Amino acid sequence: MRFVLPSKKQPKVIDAIKAGYNTLSTHLYLLLFPIVLDVFFLFEKRLLVSDQVKTIISGITLPTSTSTEMLKSWEEASASVFEVFKNFSLTAFLRSFPIGIPSLLAYRPMERNPLGSFSAVQVESSGVATLYILGFSLIGFLLGALFLLVIRNSVQDKNSILAPDRLPQQLLSLLSLPVVITLLSIFILMPALLLISVFASFLPILGTVGYFLLSLGLISATIPLFFTAHEILLSGKSFATAAKQSIRTVRPTNAKTSIFLMIAFLITYATNFLWQIPKDDSWMLIISIFGHAVITTIFWVASFHFYIDARNCVRESLITETPVNEQMGV
Repeated sequence: MRFVLPSKKQPKVIDAIKAGYNTLSTHLYLLLFPIVLDVFFLFEKRLLVSDQVKTIISGITLPTSTSTEMLKSWEEASASVFEVFKNFSLTAFLRSFPIGIPSLLAYRPMERNPLGSFSAVQVESSGVATLYILGFSLIGFLLGALFLLVIRNSVQDKNSILAPDRLPQQLLSLLSLPVVITLLSIFILMPALLLISVFASFLPILGTVGYFLLSLGLISATIPLFFTAHEILLSGKSFATAAKQSIRTVRPTNAKTSIFLMIAFLITYATNFLWQIPKDDSWMLIISIFGHAVITTIFWVASFHFYIDARNCVRESLITETPVNEQMGV
C-alpha cells in the first residue's frame, strides 16, 4: 500500500453531526424506517428454529472414549447454543447487513412483549428455514436500500439527485456489497479463523496475536471502503468504481474519517446499553425504540454529510496542490 499524503483541507466531524441532526429535524419521516421495523419485531409472529437446533444437538454422539471433562464441556456448549436459538426468530434477517435498516430488537432474545407471550410457530424443515432466511434477507436489503436512498434525497440538492431510471443499476451495485462480503468471509475470513484456532491449540499466545492482527487487518480494510454505498447512491457509479472512489476519499482524510466512525460507533454502542434496559414486557421499550431510531438515523444522515464534505475537500486539495516538479523548479 503506497503512502498517501493527507489533503490540505479536511472534513469537519462535528459539523457533519450537526448537519445530520438538522436534516433529521426537517425530515422526521426518516425515523419511520427504524421505528416501524422495531415495532414489528416487538409484536410480530415469531418463526422459531429451536426444535431443529435441539434435534441436531441431540443427534450428535460423542465417542465412548470421551473423557468426563470433554463431556461436561460439550454439555455446557450445547446448552449455550440451544439458549441462543431458543427465542431466535428467522424474521431477524430483515435486519440485513451491511445494507439494512438499523434495529434495536432484531437479535434480542425476547420471551415476552408488552401484550404478553409471543405468537410463535416452529419451522420444522431446514429447507423452509433456508428459504425464509434468503427471503427475509432480500426484503431487508431492499428496505435498507430504500432507507439510504431516502436519506440521500434528504441530504442532496434536488438538482443533483440522480434520475429514477438509474435506480436498478444502483440496486445491483449495492447488492454487490453483501455478496462480496459473504464471499470474502467464506474464502478468506473463515480459513483465517480456522488457522488461528489451530495455532492457538498449540500455543495460546499465538491465538491472541492472530486474533489481534486479524482484527487490525479487518479494520484497516473496512474503513477505506466504508463509503462505497454512499458513493453508489450519490453518483450512480458501479460497485468497483465506487469502492475505488471511497478509498481515494478516505485515505487523504483517514484521521478525520476514523474519528467520525469511532464517535458514531461509540455513541450508538453506548446508548444501546441504555435502550436495552427495559424488560421484554415493558412499554418503556417503545421509548427505547424511538431513542435508538433518533441516534442511529442522525449518524446515518451525518455519514452522508461527512462523505460529501470529505469528497469535496479531497477534490479541492487536488486542484490547489502545486505539482512536485513545479515546487522543485524542474
